[in-house]
Amino acid sequence: MTPSIDRSDAGARDTAASADDAGTDGGQVSLVGVRGRAFSLRALGVALLTLGAGSVLGGFVPIVGGSIGRLAGVAAGAFLIGALASRRRYAETALAGAGIGAASALLSALSVGFLPVGVQFLQEYGVGLVGVGTALGAVVALLGTYFGRDLRAGLTATVE
Repeated sequence: MTPSIDRSDAGARDTAASADDAGTDGGQVSLVGVRGRAFSLRALGVALLTLGAGSVLGGFVPIVGGSIGRLAGVAAGAFLIGALASRRRYAETALAGAGIGAASALLSALSVGFLPVGVQFLQEYGVGLVGVGTALGAVVALLGTYFGRDLRAGLTATVE
């Protein structure tokens, strides 16, 4: 005698749970918004804080500090997001990495900007320098998130 399973109730629970996860009350699921599926403002805020903290902490590393340390901190923060987040958050992490990379490049250029040569340097190469910082920040954040998600998938997979 096997117990019977009522599948209609289980389906209703799954629908309610997925609607609750999406932040709606059973209506249409939002793709973009505070708790959107494709892009979440909350996840962007968390990514900005995590990557910003990683950038600051990476800048404190004694030997490699500066730009390389900041990029390593961004990668470590993105790795942490990828390993701990239950959903894919590539867009939010890439946008946060681009912003942190641009800010890091701009701040490193501004430290030279107080010298007479620094003003000339910023006038000629400032936009390009910020563009390179933006691109590097986004790429490093994407790579960190990818490897963090890969670790998460490896740790949660069943071994046969």
